[in-house]
Amino acid sequence: MKERGGKLDSYAFDITALDEIFKNTVAAVEKGKDDLEVIFEVAQQEYKRINDLLEDIREDLEKTIAEVDELEHRFQRARVKLLQVTKGRSKYTEEEVQEVYDSAHEYQVRLSVLRERERELKKSRNELERTVRKLKEMVERSQKMISQMSIAVDLLRGNFEAASKAFMDMHQKYQYGVKILVAQEEERKRVAREIHDGPVQSLANVAMRADYCQRLYKNNETPTLEVANELTDIKKLVQDCLIEMRQIIFDLRPMSLDDLGLVPALCRFTTIVEKNTKALINITVIGKEVRLPGPVEIALFRLAQESINNAIRHSGCRQIDVKIEFAQTEIVLVVKDDGLGFDVEEQIALSAENHNFGLVGMEERIKLLGGKFGIESILGGGTRVWSRVAYDTSEGGSKNEITSCC
Repeated sequence: MKERGGKLDSYAFDITALDEIFKNTVAAVEKGKDDLEVIFEVAQQEYKRINDLLEDIREDLEKTIAEVDELEHRFQRARVKLLQVTKGRSKYTEEEVQEVYDSAHEYQVRLSVLRERERELKKSRNELERTVRKLKEMVERSQKMISQMSIAVDLLRGNFEAASKAFMDMHQKYQYGVKILVAQEEERKRVAREIHDGPVQSLANVAMRADYCQRLYKNNETPTLEVANELTDIKKLVQDCLIEMRQIIFDLRPMSLDDLGLVPALCRFTTIVEKNTKALINITVIGKEVRLPGPVEIALFRLAQESINNAIRHSGCRQIDVKIEFAQTEIVLVVKDDGLGFDVEEQIALSAENHNFGLVGMEERIKLLGGKFGIESILGGGTRVWSRVAYDTSEGGSKNEITSCC
C-alpha cells in the first residue's frame, strides 16, 4: 500500500491477486464443464441402453397381447365344444368327454399364465418409460448446462465474438423446434397407446363373447330368435366401433411411421383415403429411401396428411400426386392436385381471421426444423405444396436403404 500525506492508502488493490482469482474462476468453470460432459456421456449411454430395453419390452408385449387374443378365441371354442358334449353326453364316450374337458382346462391355464405375463410386461413397460423420461431430462439438462458453461467461459475470457456466435447457433434453433414437435407427438403416441391397450382390447373381448352367446343360441333346440338377432346387431356395432377406434389410433400416431418410416406410413394413409374418395392418389419416390430423424419424418407426414385432406375436402380434385425425393443431405416433399385452386394470400388471411391455422401450422412445422416451405396455387389450375428439409442421419436416422411398400 502507498503512503499518502503521512497516511496509508488502504483501498489500493493487488492486481496480481485479482488476476489470479479470475484465472481460478475460469479454471473452475472449465472443470465443471468437463465434469458435466462426463455426466452427459454416461447419461446418454444409459438412456440408449434403457430405451433399447424398452423397445424390446414393447415388442414382447405386443406379441403377448396377440397370443392372448388368439388363445381366448381357442378357449371360447373349447367351451362351446364342452357344452355340446355335456348336453349330448350319451353320444360320446368317457374318453372323448375327458379329452374335451382336458383341452378346455389346458387353454384356461395357459390363458391365465399369458394374462399374468401381459400384466407384468405392462408394469415393466410403464416403469421403464418413467426411467427413460428422467434420463432424457438429465441428458437434455446436462447438454444445456454444457452449452451455457461454454458461453460463460468464452465471456470470462473476453471472447465475446465466439459467445455471440454460440447464442445464434442454428443447431440450438433446430433443437428448440425438435423439442416442440417431439412434445406434441409424444402426447399423441401416449393417447394412441392407451386406447390400444384399453378400449380396443375390451371391445375385442365383448365382440368375442357376443359371438360365443350367438353360438349357444344356435345349438339350443328352441332358440330365441329375437335375442339372437339382437346379439348379431350388438356384434356388428362392436366391430364397427373397433374399426373406428383403430382409425383414431392411426390418426393420432400411425404405428407404421415408427416401425417402417415415412413412405410406408404415407402409403397406408393414402390407401385408407382412397377407399372413401373418388380421387386417385399417386406416390412417387425418387432416390434411395432412408430412415430419417424422427422429428423430420413426423413433420413431413403431417404436412402430406394435411395437404391431401385439404385437397380432398376443398379442391374437387380428381388426382393427387405425392413426390418424395431423397437427396444426399435433404428430403423434398411435394403434394400436387388438379383441383380448383385458390388465392393463397387471401386464404391465409381468411384462415387467420377464422382461427384456422392449418396452412400456417404446416409452414411452422417445417421452419422449426430449419427447412423451407411453399404453397403455389392458381384458380382453376390446382395447388402445389412443397417443403425442403435438410437432415443428418447421424442424429437418429439410419443410412440403410429400406424397401418401400408402394
